[in-house]
Amino acid sequence: MIGASSGCENAAFMDAQPLRVLVAEDNDDLRDLLVTIISAEPDLHCVGAARDVDGVLARTRDGELDVLVLDLELQGRSSIELLKTVRRNGSKVSIVVFSGHSHPEMIRHTLAAGADAYVPKSGDYELLHEAIRNRKS
Repeated sequence: MIGASSGCENAAFMDAQPLRVLVAEDNDDLRDLLVTIISAEPDLHCVGAARDVDGVLARTRDGELDVLVLDLELQGRSSIELLKTVRRNGSKVSIVVFSGHSHPEMIRHTLAAGADAYVPKSGDYELLHEAIRNRKS
């Protein structure tokens, strides 16, 4: 995981309300898997899923999210502009990019565009859970 603070206080989030997470992924099978693994965590609550940029924008406007797990490419479109738009709109949602792209320049560009963390799609879902839990307040 790149960009999020290290370590997480288990006791701190055990008493708190579950973090509300939206999954944005255009691959149906992976989206379903992400919803399942996030929902299985007692301190996380998946509030929905989106498969395209318009779906993400609609959900980030309502302020009912804590964390957005975002694929870097939705329906063949880059999510870099989406990141910039969400930040320009003033959303306080923490954005965790979950991507198969691992080139250092792409990671830097994504973090500069407004992502709070960058997690590679390596199959290590504990890294994803950690990035979600380490969201910026």
